[in-house]
Amino acid sequence: MHLLQPVTQDLFLKVTILKSMMYCGVLWGLYHQGWAMSQDQDDFIFPFWLSATQAERYARKHWPQYKARKITSENFNSALLPTLQRLNVRPTLYKTDRHRLKLSAAQMQSWFFQDLSPKNV
Repeated sequence: MHLLQPVTQDLFLKVTILKSMMYCGVLWGLYHQGWAMSQDQDDFIFPFWLSATQAERYARKHWPQYKARKITSENFNSALLPTLQRLNVRPTLYKTDRHRLKLSAAQMQSWFFQDLSPKNV
């Protein structure tokens, strides 16, 4: 008999975040004469949030000149996705200052920006 291992808190947080992303329909980034991008020790990153409140709170603390701006499926697919891929920038969901989830542009498109509307057959 195999014993089940408890789910780590980090994995639980990631699954919860991804489920929220799939159903919320919109994400938020920071914008001021262009989208905010940053760099950590490994990657160039494009920070985004699940709510405008979270994005605004982060901006006030770290990038006061930036304002929260909605990221719709249309502007992600037509403008952001090609730019992120060309510049090799990782979309990164900021849950808190310490909890971040890096995704690929393809994961963003597949998990969040896929067309969930019913198709006419």
